[in-house]
Amino acid sequence: MRYLALLMLLLCPAQVLAQATDIQPRVTIEVPEDPTIVGQPAIVRLKVLVPTYMPNPPVFPSLEQENLLVRLPDRASGPVSESVEGETWSGVQRSYRLYPLAPGTYDFAAAEVQVTFAEPETNDPVQVPVPLPAVRLTVEVPDAARGLDPLIIADGFELTQEIEGDTSLNTGDALTRTLTAKITGTTPIMIPPLLPEIEGPLLRAYPNEPRLSETEDRGVLSGQRTDRVTYVAQDGGQTQLPAVEIDWFNLKTNKVETARADPVDLVLAPPPWRPPDRETVLRLVGYFIIGIAILWLVFRRLHPVIKARWAEARQSRLASAAHAFSELKQAVRQQDLARAYQTLEGWKRRLPDPPDTAEFEASLAEIGASRYGGGERHAENWTKVREGLDRIARPRRHSQSALPQLNP
Repeated sequence: MRYLALLMLLLCPAQVLAQATDIQPRVTIEVPEDPTIVGQPAIVRLKVLVPTYMPNPPVFPSLEQENLLVRLPDRASGPVSESVEGETWSGVQRSYRLYPLAPGTYDFAAAEVQVTFAEPETNDPVQVPVPLPAVRLTVEVPDAARGLDPLIIADGFELTQEIEGDTSLNTGDALTRTLTAKITGTTPIMIPPLLPEIEGPLLRAYPNEPRLSETEDRGVLSGQRTDRVTYVAQDGGQTQLPAVEIDWFNLKTNKVETARADPVDLVLAPPPWRPPDRETVLRLVGYFIIGIAILWLVFRRLHPVIKARWAEARQSRLASAAHAFSELKQAVRQQDLARAYQTLEGWKRRLPDPPDTAEFEASLAEIGASRYGGGERHAENWTKVREGLDRIARPRRHSQSALPQLNP
C-alpha cells in the first residue's frame, strides 16, 4: 500500500501537465460571404488566440495566388483578446486586403499557422502547428461592366495628355506624347497600355518604359500609369496621332463612362534634297561603266549579224516586183518617159505571169511620138498613162488577194 500511494503521488503531476499541454491555440479565418467585385478589396482576417501569451509572432501562410493582389495596410496586425470557456485568451489578428484582378473563385487550401506560446504550467515557449481551414473567395463583375475590355472598375478614372514639341515637323524633328491615367479606389495594375502602336513610313516611335505608382490612404488604393512615346519624323506628309478612349465602370454611379484623350494632327515637311555622298556616286559610276561595257559587248557580238540580215532584207526588197512597180509609178508621176520604159521591163521580168501591158505601152508610145517625132508637138497625155497603169495594177491586186480554188 505504501508503494501504491507513492506511485499515485508521482503520477498526479504528470496527469496535470498532460492536461495543460493539451490546451491548443485557436486559429480562425474570416472571408467575405458576399461576392467581391473585381478590383475591389476583400478583407480577410486571420486571428490567433492562446491561453497565455506569444513570445514570438505567429508565422502565417501565404495567401498569394495568380490574379490576386495581396496588400497589408498600415496597422494590419493588432492584439486581440476573447473569452474562451470562461477564461480570457489573448492573441493577434491580421487583416489582409485582397484585390482580385479577374472574376471567378479563389480557393485557399487548408494550411497551418506556426504558433509559439507560453506553456500554462511551466511558462516555457512551445511551438505548435495549428490547422487553418480551407476557404473560398468569390469574385464577380457588375452586369453593366461585363462587356468592358479591358476591365476597369473604380471610383474614379481620368486621362490627361501632354504634347512636347511642335506639331509641324521637319525630317528628323521629334515630338513627345505623354498620357497619364489616374485611378481611384483600386490598384493601377488594372490600367492597360495607353498609347497605340503607330506603323507607317512617316513616323518612327520610340516608347519609354511605362511608369506605375501606387498610393494608399486609409486602406484605399489609388495610383496612376504614365506612358510616354517620342515620335521622330521620317518623311513628308500629313498624319495623326489617334485619339485614345478607355471605357470604365464607375462604382459611384454604377454606369460605364469613357475617358478620352484627343487626337493630334501632324504636318511633316519633306526632307530637303541632299547630294549623294562620295560612296554613292562611286557606286553609281561603277554601275554605269558596267552597263556600258555589257551593251558594247552585246553590240559587238550582234552587230555583224544584224548588219547582214539588214542587207539581205534590203536586197530582197530591191529585187521584189513590188519595189519595181513602185519605181514605175514614181517614173510616171515624174513624167520620165525613159525611166518608165526601163522600170516597166524590170517589173515584168520579176513577175512569174506578167500582165498585158500593150495599152499602157501604147500610151507611152504616143507621148514618145509627140516628144521625139519631129512633127507638130501635142500636149502629153500622162493622165491616160496613169489610168493605164491603174488598169494593169488592178487585176494584179485582185489576183493576189483572191483565195485559190479548192478543186481546180
